Amino acid sequence: MEPSRDTILERIRLAGVVGAGGGGFPAHAKLASRAEVVIANGAECEPLSRVDQQRMRDEPRRLLRGLRLAMKAVGASQGIVALKAKYNDAIAALEECLKQEKSADVRLHRLADFYPAGDEFVLVRETLGRVIPEFGLPLAVGAVVQNVSTLIDIAAAVDERRPVTHRFVTVTGAVARPATFEVPLGTPLSLLLRAAGGADTPQPALIAGGPMMGALAAGPETPVTKTLNTLLVLPESHPVVQRRRRAIARQVQLTRSACLKCMMCTEVCPRNLLGHRLYPDRLMRSLAASVAEDLAAYRGAYLCSECGLCAVYGCVMNLDPAAVHRDLKARLSKAGVPRPEPLPAPERVFGPLRAVPSKRLIARLGLTPYDRPAPIRVFSEPIASLMLLLKQHAGAPAAPRVKPGQRIPAGALLAEPPEGKLGAAVHCGVAGTVVEVTDAHVRVEVG
Repeated sequence: MEPSRDTILERIRLAGVVGAGGGGFPAHAKLASRAEVVIANGAECEPLSRVDQQRMRDEPRRLLRGLRLAMKAVGASQGIVALKAKYNDAIAALEECLKQEKSADVRLHRLADFYPAGDEFVLVRETLGRVIPEFGLPLAVGAVVQNVSTLIDIAAAVDERRPVTHRFVTVTGAVARPATFEVPLGTPLSLLLRAAGGADTPQPALIAGGPMMGALAAGPETPVTKTLNTLLVLPESHPVVQRRRRAIARQVQLTRSACLKCMMCTEVCPRNLLGHRLYPDRLMRSLAASVAEDLAAYRGAYLCSECGLCAVYGCVMNLDPAAVHRDLKARLSKAGVPRPEPLPAPERVFGPLRAVPSKRLIARLGLTPYDRPAPIRVFSEPIASLMLLLKQHAGAPAAPRVKPGQRIPAGALLAEPPEGKLGAAVHCGVAGTVVEVTDAHVRVEVG
């Protein structure tokens, strides 16, 4: 018998399913709303990541099952799998499943190969022709967007009552054997690097995530989380690394000395192209002139998605408006400066005219030598211990439910959200002994 809507949401909650595309929003909370359509986000637009395209190829039935469960939860009559037209193997696998099912409630939408096709504002525009309002959610235009890996997790949670305990991660860049591995949550990045044959550069830097929106890892023992999909290894001297090393004070100093006021950062901004009032050039001009009167430009920083196109593709002077926006948003929020009132409708939409091709972006990033396949391989590195973070999601950190010295089986619940708080449960993928419990993590000795 098919599960009810309430059962679907409860099993998703108990399994700790969150948005696997990077946002980490608890899936049960997102699906508690109502929508006309659910969009499975298989764009995987972050350069060099290879997780979602391979999972769509290998697990098409589970993906479609998860999509239909999500549709039932929100009351949607239509499902869309949005993926790039170049993902030929995934398209063939999904089309074969849909052909066998003979159902008209789900369709594929082939996307062009551009960045950031996977941004949910851009994705909704491409698939539905609707523009999400400023500061809005896809729900504002009748849609819910879920990453394809999230939907696969939903199918496992509902049909098998299996919690989220593992994550597929692409290890690529300056490594001997680029590959994609399924590993337990909490696995240190150093083991992923070893499984990929090690770094082939003497001073490797580790970026957790892709080259556009990923962040420098704190160290090789940084653990895998529910939202990590890529480990990018690059030489310390690479521009992608050095851009992240640049302090915000230095960013402002460079802006004041080098900004040409050319508007190229705004010309390529995806939010601006959708009609949102984000004008990076105004902010940079204000900083360059050392004035703060342009309050509208400063508050407009709240609209920035931090996709990085302004810095990597727009600015010819190697400035970084996205980093400035990130810092400014934090300062505005801390100072209690409110967001601008959203417009009821966009002023204009220019999006398709200025899409940035992925291959050209990869070349601009200096990553063409690393644009290689990363096939799924078995992870066989021995794991001594796992460090499972209690905040791998949007919302409140999970509260520990185990104690040091406690023996746990594979799949055991380690922590769950505080009563009445938005959050997600945390489970351990292997059997072992709890050796450390803090407000930030639980460490489990494997075996």
